[in-house]
Amino acid sequence: MATTIFAIDLGTQSLRLSAYVPGGEQIWGWSSPVTSAVVGTSYTQQSVEWADLLHQAFHAASKEGVQPSIIAASGPLAGWVPLDSDGHALAPAVMYLDGRAQADIETVRNAINSSTTVRPSFRTTVADPLPNALRLRRETPEIASRTQTMLDATGSLNFFLTGERTLNTYTALRLYSDAIRNALHIPPNLFGRVVPVGEEIGKLNSDLATTYGFNQVPVISASFDSKCAYISAGLSQQGDALDISGTVTSVGVYHPTEIRDEQQRIYSVPFQQGSLVRGSNACSGSTIAWAEKHLLHSSVDLWSQSAATVSPGANGVTFLPYLAGERTPYWTPHARGALLGLGLDTTSAVIARAVLESLAYSLRHILDCMKDCGVNATSLRISGGLAQNDLLSQIKADVTGLPVHRLVNKELTSLGLVAICAVALGLEADLISAAGKLATIEKTFLPTPATKEDYEIAYQRYRGYAEALLPVFQRAAIS
Repeated sequence: MATTIFAIDLGTQSLRLSAYVPGGEQIWGWSSPVTSAVVGTSYTQQSVEWADLLHQAFHAASKEGVQPSIIAASGPLAGWVPLDSDGHALAPAVMYLDGRAQADIETVRNAINSSTTVRPSFRTTVADPLPNALRLRRETPEIASRTQTMLDATGSLNFFLTGERTLNTYTALRLYSDAIRNALHIPPNLFGRVVPVGEEIGKLNSDLATTYGFNQVPVISASFDSKCAYISAGLSQQGDALDISGTVTSVGVYHPTEIRDEQQRIYSVPFQQGSLVRGSNACSGSTIAWAEKHLLHSSVDLWSQSAATVSPGANGVTFLPYLAGERTPYWTPHARGALLGLGLDTTSAVIARAVLESLAYSLRHILDCMKDCGVNATSLRISGGLAQNDLLSQIKADVTGLPVHRLVNKELTSLGLVAICAVALGLEADLISAAGKLATIEKTFLPTPATKEDYEIAYQRYRGYAEALLPVFQRAAIS
């Protein structure tokens, strides 16, 4: 029987089950939207819906005669679900755009600063496990008292598949140390058993196997979605970079050594034989969705056509895409979106251009922070929904001065799962060799020298507006 890899990719908007052969060819696929509830700073999903969708996906695969040989699953960063001793969810899953743990970050930072262990190179965020555990205890102590385990989205998927409560090693980096967790009175193993990426968690549970006619195949540990995407992108040489532009933009650059930014704007984590230097903004694809619905009242495909008629720099109009606060480099939930430089001659086409350019300026701002720390991207691979927009891709090349390579396959998370499974099956020696066969370039966008000066002026204007308005946003949040 041919080897078939089941890749389960849960995103903020959909859940996908894809069947691949080890070489990366997709032979079957299924997807369904996922419901999100957004109220104020709360952003949640229901883990019971994830389970229901997985049942539907397995039913569809079984009906088509698609049988897994091995399974790996990945969810978005965070997605924290408290489970009781029987495995029942006690509250909705808290997604990474949820801001309610902001008040608990300082508590974690104080514990880190008071610890004698080496301080990490990354900053604590609202998506991290410890602030979410503290928030649960602070806001709903009754639920916290009944919680045996808090699983992230990836762990919840694996719990459905195997009954094992686990945490991948990349997310486990943000558990810091026993001393820090003890200082915060976090119970041991609250977040599950740590399983390295690529190792077997367990077998597909017998009920699922029997119901859908599957064998009890191995379920392999993987990381959250963006980390899997970085794995499949084939980053292996110093300066190789990937821009994942989905709901947010996540940028990673391969570097041979760990990088420590004293300002903690960017950070690095172990990756392949070196480090992945990371930064992300708070709003990217969601900026486009907002502009489609509330600002330009049409699809991005339509207003990109009009934006293409406007000169680089958008006639002096600047948009700050801080609709959900900002991460790199400011790491503040208080930042807000702004449209500046408007005049009586400002058209919707100019505004459309300014919105697209803002995403490129945000990307360059992250890369400039890395450059400050001695990390220089030499080329930029792009993936995610926004990578399909030719105008935005060209603007990114012009603003960053880097060749931008759009990859053929948009589903890099699923391909990362394929690479992980291929290594686990012994079909590939390591993730670098596995990914090298999966990362294929579809189109390259080269920087346009004639636009360099105009974009430099516009980028510095973007930076100046941001620096000037941040104190205003901060004061408005306090008042």
